[in-house]
Amino acid sequence: MIKTKIKENELSNELTISSRAYQKFSRIFTNVFPYLPSQGRYNITICNDMKFVWFRVAKVGTRTIFDVLQKANLSLDAEHAMSCHYPINDYKNYFKFAFIRNPWDRLVSCWKNKVIDENHFHFSQEELLKMQKFENFVNFVSEQNISKCNHHLRLQSKLIDMNNLDYLGRFENFREHLKGIMKIIGIPDIKISRINESKDRNGYMSYYDEQLIQKVAEIYSRDINLFSYDFA
Repeated sequence: MIKTKIKENELSNELTISSRAYQKFSRIFTNVFPYLPSQGRYNITICNDMKFVWFRVAKVGTRTIFDVLQKANLSLDAEHAMSCHYPINDYKNYFKFAFIRNPWDRLVSCWKNKVIDENHFHFSQEELLKMQKFENFVNFVSEQNISKCNHHLRLQSKLIDMNNLDYLGRFENFREHLKGIMKIIGIPDIKISRINESKDRNGYMSYYDEQLIQKVAEIYSRDINLFSYDFA
């Protein structure tokens, strides 16, 4: 769709006629349809007063962030919206952020909270008993469409509009990165209380053997490569 004219002995920056036409049509299309929706669907929180968009990633400090927003008395226009397209151009000047987490750690957290503590995935009693073993849960996850499945298991890169993002925080530096976001947004330096925090921060490693490490690496290879994560 985008091509330049061929020039001898120099790099060409001159678009072909069809490419120039496409650029002109694109600008007209954007002006006529300012609410052009995002290609992906996201779990999204929006504040018009402070002009920010938060792409929520399950099992990555979401309750703690909501607690901060509540303490700051912010009015959220979209509070806990799920699986939504959003008008990209309407929010192009908003500050957009998200948090990510080590995939091996995130999966253990999901298993503990959504299988051991509650039957979030609606397993039968027989299946639930089987899923008490982490290895069996990993096998269950390996059978999912990891790009479209339940958002607690889905690729983190599919829960974030990676093409429209200003700040990507990491769970491993959660407090520091959240304070940085608060400063940018304009939230006062209020206390960050960790909600639903695991008591064994690095305990996830004890649930893995070499085979499981490799299996999860294959399941979440896209996130691991994109976000430069290692097991430990």
